[in-house]
Amino acid sequence: MLKEITPLIRKISNRENLTSEEVRNAFNILARKDIDGYYYLALTLGLMAKGPTVDELYGICQSFRDRSVKLRPNIDPKKITDLSGTGGDHLKTINVSTPASFIVAGADVYVAKQSFKSFTGLTGSIDIFQEFGINVPISSGDPKITEKCLKQVGIAPYYYPSFTKGFVNRVNFIIKMREIGLTYLTPYHLVAFAYSPIEMEARIYGVFSDKYLVILAKLLRKLRFKRGMTFHGVDGLDEISNIGVTKICEFKDDKFSEYTIVPEELGIRKAKFEDIKAISKEKNIIDFLRILYGVEKGPKRDIVLINAGASLYITGKVKTLKEGVQLAKSILDERRASQKLETLVSFNGDLDKLKNWKEIAKIAI
Repeated sequence: MLKEITPLIRKISNRENLTSEEVRNAFNILARKDIDGYYYLALTLGLMAKGPTVDELYGICQSFRDRSVKLRPNIDPKKITDLSGTGGDHLKTINVSTPASFIVAGADVYVAKQSFKSFTGLTGSIDIFQEFGINVPISSGDPKITEKCLKQVGIAPYYYPSFTKGFVNRVNFIIKMREIGLTYLTPYHLVAFAYSPIEMEARIYGVFSDKYLVILAKLLRKLRFKRGMTFHGVDGLDEISNIGVTKICEFKDDKFSEYTIVPEELGIRKAKFEDIKAISKEKNIIDFLRILYGVEKGPKRDIVLINAGASLYITGKVKTLKEGVQLAKSILDERRASQKLETLVSFNGDLDKLKNWKEIAKIAI
């Protein structure tokens, strides 16, 4: 029995908040001792049912930091970012942050792309990368390879728990829950990618529910990001939406602002959900390639442009979101995004597999 955890579960069941240190210590203990995952289940479900606070989420991130290997790619933190978000959106769309990451990398921003398999959707970013022979291990990873990839290629997909055995029980818990069909949204969906073992100063972060927008923006600030943006597409997207209104919380240092935008404000035509809906794993991979290689010109391309544009704006490449979208278009048109993919596959993948998928996607070789 994990006697240290039981009093905390009782507090949560009484709707009492925990301190960041209580949460930090609890998750460190679970990482070492909770082999079966029962206490993980009780604690994570309890936190979500109560509603997690900024301090509680910060405690989870501190626990991640305690058990993570620090990556040091020798790059100015001002020039590094990540586009990974919470996942868990109610509307299942094509992969957005993955192709958007290659656009941002094409603008000479280093993208440390945290990646994992799909948990609630059809394809996670790892599922796409693996089809091109790109190895993103979820266990026994090598941080030196990630550092070298980021430095040389400009974009590096990775899963930081693979760098240490301190996350074994957590990974086993997630896999076990998926196997039995218990894929509820956990605090890990909220913060797993908010923490980064690679130092950076600015980033965007998509959120599956607007009730977490301000909480996660404040969490990013507490994690010492100097500039950031959290957003939620109304009706269930963890992306900036091209099918309706998007709620945004933006911060610069300690100044926070909340506002909404619609796609027309960014020079993007409003679409329907059916236009960006995920259909199958194979179709998601095809859409990913057709967007990067400039074949797709419609709504699927548009939603990727909006989100890439937001990252370009937050990292200081442009002065407005609309200018970010225009820059993203130029990068796609100039083939700089697809070239980043080619370079990444050359570094850590299989060009023959990429060629085969390009043929399936009807992309000129």
